[in-house]
Amino acid sequence: MGGAGYSVPGTGSQTVILGTLLLGPLIYAFWRSRGGTRADYIYNSGRTGLIASVAGIICGNIGIGTFVALVLFSAASPVIGLSLALAYGAGLMICAFVAPSVHRLSQEHGVRGLIDLIVITHKVRHPLLIWGPVAFVFLLRASVQLVALAVILAAILPVSPMVTVVLATFLAGAYTAVGGYRVATETDIPQAAVILVGIGALALANMEMLPGGFVFFDLGPYRFPILIGIWLFIPASAVLAVDNWQRMATARDPSVARRAFLAGAPLCLAGYLVIVWLGLHSPPGGDVMQILHASVPPSWAWLVDLMLVAVVMSTMDTFVMPLMAGLERTDLSLRRLQLMVAALFTLLGLSAALFADILNSIISAFSSLAVFLPVVWASVRGRRVSAPAAIVSLNAGIAVTILLTTVDVNSAALLGCLLSWLLYEAVSRLAPAGSVATRKGAERSASV
Repeated sequence: MGGAGYSVPGTGSQTVILGTLLLGPLIYAFWRSRGGTRADYIYNSGRTGLIASVAGIICGNIGIGTFVALVLFSAASPVIGLSLALAYGAGLMICAFVAPSVHRLSQEHGVRGLIDLIVITHKVRHPLLIWGPVAFVFLLRASVQLVALAVILAAILPVSPMVTVVLATFLAGAYTAVGGYRVATETDIPQAAVILVGIGALALANMEMLPGGFVFFDLGPYRFPILIGIWLFIPASAVLAVDNWQRMATARDPSVARRAFLAGAPLCLAGYLVIVWLGLHSPPGGDVMQILHASVPPSWAWLVDLMLVAVVMSTMDTFVMPLMAGLERTDLSLRRLQLMVAALFTLLGLSAALFADILNSIISAFSSLAVFLPVVWASVRGRRVSAPAAIVSLNAGIAVTILLTTVDVNSAALLGCLLSWLLYEAVSRLAPAGSVATRKGAERSASV
């Protein structure tokens, strides 16, 4: 699978442990979902506590894309790799700063997620026009996780790659479809523990190795605009991620949201720095999973696979469930909600089967987050909001940004955000607030 080079040496000793980690969440979901309500399913009834919130921050912000991007970028350009780690860590600290405000803003508008906030504040008549582009970005990121899980399974099971994609889709999607956001937040706790232990093992195995033969400020195959884009937009991308936003909005109270990010941000940053350290020891364009396996003693190899499975499983539900938060305002039964989540995972599996270059997919997804800035900024300020502006800005901005990453990855985020902002300003003047649907109409039709 081009770009990131996923291939895992065949192993057998960790099969039972990996099987437990894969099937355990599904068994737990069937048990925990008994007697659950729609509110439990969609947003855990707004009662997620400190420990579960911290675990969710770790699981949601240390994904397989994190390993791929930090290892490969650090190997190609140390300054870019370290900048990515520090910028995203700074973004999580910004989340801690704004978390109480996001919590109060969400309560004020009666919403649970970022998409709903945009729909309600902009009085959008057809929410799918907002949901579609935002969901595309995060399903792109989730597909990367699914591909990685399929590759791990392919190293363990003697089946074809297509079968492993189907199996990975089922394993990741079934427990999320059954248990929803409540089970996703609760299973984050053991999954986060596994992730931290795995990263700790990587740190212990490599702490005495000194990288050599590199120039820190060498940009490698990249150009200076990408460094500007990293420091301008990567911190904001942490705040604009639908999963982080929902954690801030649905924590038990504003102080829990703030304290969770204050605790989770340093833990994530420590993990990022360990991954950057591994990248500095790696050849440019190397095989990420082989690099991870080679960085630990052979007897610890099972820990790497265990960590990667936890990384993938915990990130998948993190991305998908916040996309379904708007369904709270519908009259759909719990069973229909579960079927919709299952259908979304099926779509995810189909897209994963078509993946080619994983690194470019990661870059495209993160670059596209910059496009959210104008719309979210207008939603938060509550002034100069315009439904046509939000629709045009998001849809055109994301389409152009994705296209630009295939032409010039260095400036895609900068140009995409600039275009999105210009479009929002221009359209909001031509079609200001009041020329679109009323709030009543928006709330009635906000079915996503």
